[in-house]
This record gives sequence, C-alpha cells and structure tokens, in this order.
Amino acid sequence: MTGPSNAELRRGERRRQAKLRKWTGHRSGTLLGFYSVELASGMVINDLRLLTGKNGPWVAMPSQKQLDRDGNLRLDANGKPIFNQIVEFRDRATADKFNELVLALVRAANPAALGD
Repeated sequence: MTGPSNAELRRGERRRQAKLRKWTGHRSGTLLGFYSVELASGMVINDLRLLTGKNGPWVAMPSQKQLDRDGNLRLDANGKPIFNQIVEFRDRATADKFNELVLALVRAANPAALGD
C-alpha cells in the first residue's frame, strides 16, 4: 500500500484505500477470527470470518441461519444448518479478488493471524 502521490498532496487529495477496521482473533477449528473491512468506496462490511482449510485461509462473508416458521433452525440433508448470504459477489473472479484484498489487509495488520 502506497501513500498519496505528490500531485495528490498538492491538490489536498488522498486516495482512499481499503482497510481493516476491527480484528478479533478467535481460533476454533477452522475459524481464525472475525473482522470488519472498510472498502475504498467507504462501504463497511462487518462480521466477516477468517477461516482456513486445505487450500489455505479464506474469507467467509456475513450470513444468517435460516429458520422455519416455528423459529427452529433449518437443516440440509446432512443435518447441517442452512445459511442465507447477506453479501455476495456476481462471480467467482470478483469473490477471489476480494478474498485476496482482505487477506493482504490481515497479513499487513497481523501476520501471525494467518500462520504465515
């Protein structure tokens, strides 16, 4: 991440960059922690989870457990909870780009969080 250029400083401008706003390490199984990210647009995404698996660390977007009309947790055929995605990407390439951005932010702020 680089700072503003000399021309931007002269004009009093500053490029907006994505940043990690909040990080709470919480190792439990595949979970490494929770965090919030502020995107360059100013949008803040809360309740992201940092997980790890056979292909390394990855970002889980916020989601909400599905409930039936009686308020009971809905389960899939394997007995696992069903979730509704709150935020999603239009395609895999966009999701991968976001994942790379967030992992870079986590590495910069707390390299030990990923075990690198």
